[in-house]
Parts: sequence; structure tokens; C-alpha cells
Amino acid sequence: MSEITESNSFEIEERKFGSTLTSFENAIALYIYEETPRIGTFGVSVPGTSIMPASTLYITGAKNEHYAKMMGERLATKLQKLVLISLSVKDIDNKLIVELMHKIETTFFDNKNKN
Repeated sequence: MSEITESNSFEIEERKFGSTLTSFENAIALYIYEETPRIGTFGVSVPGTSIMPASTLYITGAKNEHYAKMMGERLATKLQKLVLISLSVKDIDNKLIVELMHKIETTFFDNKNKN
């Protein structure tokens, strides 16, 4: 990642989403929202080790906690960094989370240098 902060907008099934990523040497902060920028279900995910799997601590919100956990732990494991994640999405299901993860990963992480 060459930029400290990057933002992106995209559309899935005629719904508008936005994302903002702030990169640090040892962590990333990722905000994903539908329509209007806002803090949603917020958690901190740590990468797993050879002894323990990745895990997530929730700071606020419960609406999308399962999906925030999935996304945060996946990214923490992939990047081997601490991941602060905020997910503010109105109606979410497994299909949408897979599409969101794909958009986030291809936009911010695939084919880019990871610091």
C-alpha cells in the first residue's frame, strides 16, 4: 500500500458502498459503510499464531458483529497486522459479505506492496 489513507466507492446490487483504509506499519483501520460515512459495528482483530487462531474484540455495536469478525479476522490473518474494522451496512447476508470482502481485497490489497 503506497498511500496512508485511501478511499473507494462501489456499487453492489444497486446499493452504494464506501470504504476508507488507513495504513500503519503494524495495523490498518478499515471503515466500510453504506451510503453515508459513519461508524458501525467496530472491532479490533488480531492475527492468529501457530497456537491460537485470529480473534476479535468488539468495542461498539452488535448489528453486524458476525460479519465484522469474519472480515477483520480474514484481513488480520492475510496481512499479519492488527485490523481495526467498522462495518455500517443496513441489510447484510452471506452473499453480500463475500462480495464486500472481494471488493475490499481487490481494491486495497491485491497486486499492491504491503508495508
